[in-house]
Amino acid sequence: MGWPPDRMQRQEEEMTQSNGKKKLSVEEKWRIYQETSVHDAPIGEILRKYGMYPAELTKIRQQVEEGAKKELGRNKYLKRKLDVNYNEHEKLKTELAGKEKALAEMSQEYLLIKKKVNLE
Repeated sequence: MGWPPDRMQRQEEEMTQSNGKKKLSVEEKWRIYQETSVHDAPIGEILRKYGMYPAELTKIRQQVEEGAKKELGRNKYLKRKLDVNYNEHEKLKTELAGKEKALAEMSQEYLLIKKKVNLE
């Protein structure tokens, strides 16, 4: 390797966690999950190949399960909720309260007008 480090080495350095272990990409986690899910898979060999411990595989399996449950439980007909920051949320709540108050006042005026018309 020459200087400066090539792109692959930089990517590996960027993907290394503070404890010196390589941070796995989503694709790598999925590949490991698939490899270890095969009937009679040599799990110990697969873990050694990736430099992993059994607890890390357990974590990956939990993530896959959680993701699958989330996706399966999602109603495809409902639009995804949008995140709104706190200040925007409070502003919208205040605006809604004002509009609800105005609507209540207009409803009372409407009923009074309706009563007047019916009495005449």
